[in-house]
Amino acid sequence: MRPFLNAVKTGFAEIKAHKMRSVLSFLAIAVGSVVFMDAFSAIFLTYERLEKQKEVSGMARLKISQNSSRSWSSPDGYVQPPSITYEDALAFRKKFPEFYMVSPSDNNWRTVLEYENRRLVASVAGVTPEWTKRDFVYTLRGRFLDWRDVEEGLRVCVLKKKAVPPPSDSATKSVRKKYDYTAGFDTLVSHQDMLGKIVKLDGITFTVIGVLEELPVSKRPITVLESMDQEKILAPVTTLVNFGIFRSHNSLDISVDTGDERNFDEALRSIENFLRVRFGDGDFFIIENQLERIRDKISSSVKASLMTISLGLLAFIAGGIGIMNVTLATVFARTREIGVRRAVGASRGDIMLQFMVEAAMLGLIGGLLGSGAGYLWGVPAKIMLGLSVNPIKPWMPLVSIFIAVLTAFLFSIYPAWVAAGLKPADALRAE
Repeated sequence: MRPFLNAVKTGFAEIKAHKMRSVLSFLAIAVGSVVFMDAFSAIFLTYERLEKQKEVSGMARLKISQNSSRSWSSPDGYVQPPSITYEDALAFRKKFPEFYMVSPSDNNWRTVLEYENRRLVASVAGVTPEWTKRDFVYTLRGRFLDWRDVEEGLRVCVLKKKAVPPPSDSATKSVRKKYDYTAGFDTLVSHQDMLGKIVKLDGITFTVIGVLEELPVSKRPITVLESMDQEKILAPVTTLVNFGIFRSHNSLDISVDTGDERNFDEALRSIENFLRVRFGDGDFFIIENQLERIRDKISSSVKASLMTISLGLLAFIAGGIGIMNVTLATVFARTREIGVRRAVGASRGDIMLQFMVEAAMLGLIGGLLGSGAGYLWGVPAKIMLGLSVNPIKPWMPLVSIFIAVLTAFLFSIYPAWVAAGLKPADALRAE
């Protein structure tokens, strides 16, 4: 312990005696700490979002839809492929009770909504209560559809209230305005309390039992599967078929979450067998393996995060090289001091300890400065500049300081070994 304390005392004296050199060393490590903290907070945020995405969207996902291309491409003329009906969806659910989600749905992209002498275009989706099990990024006022609504074909619906879009440039606004054919519906739902109101969909009366309000972009968990669905109204799929809003021969899509990623391949084979047995030919349907899409998206996010954190590590390595250079210069500048210490009985280990502790102190002070600067850059500065803010966790500065000290320590080993290798007689003769 005594040699260590002596090394710390000598280190403070050396830092104080060579202020400019010490400040430059601090800055080299501090820059590394700032970059590392920013990169580390970014990768932590990425993993946090991925875990949230998995929770919201699930992993073991697939989608079954009608394969119209096979019939259209027949040289003998178009033959209507078999359709998945609501009864087929019930049989599917009965066959696979262990699946987490079996959500049949269909869409009508142009439905006329009438309310208080206003006629607006909206898109409507026929769903069941299982629709809420995945990718549910809303707050609900009122209630959602229940199984009684579906089984009895009740004329009830749930409306979506769009959140305020994030700031964007003029080009994005123009494109959004050009293709937003349901803007009138969004304005109506945003300015009117529609809960409990009576509306007409393609001339059929419905009661609004719930309003789904989109979460603000800042609070909305990003779903792994970025759905292209733009439905504004949700109603029981059976009701929409019974009242002709959906054609009776329309085929439903079935979104499935098997619940267990490990058994996904086995579940996929079982689904293929079910379709083959029930419809005579499984090729009439496309099974979209969404698990692969999810894995690819997660993999690309992880690669991007690792690239970011590698930049932080490179910044630390650059700071470490600076520490090594400074320590080597210190060794050659203090050659006589090393000779005197060796002559009075200091061991090679004592000499190495002295220079390694001094370097570690440079890393410690640089890490402390860098952690403070990293927090200021990561939160207040980015807020003022309008940049995306990555959360700084309390343990991140501690990790940054530890890596700064470790980097300085490791890069000082060679200069310390050089100092310890000097022979006392040669060191004493040095000017």
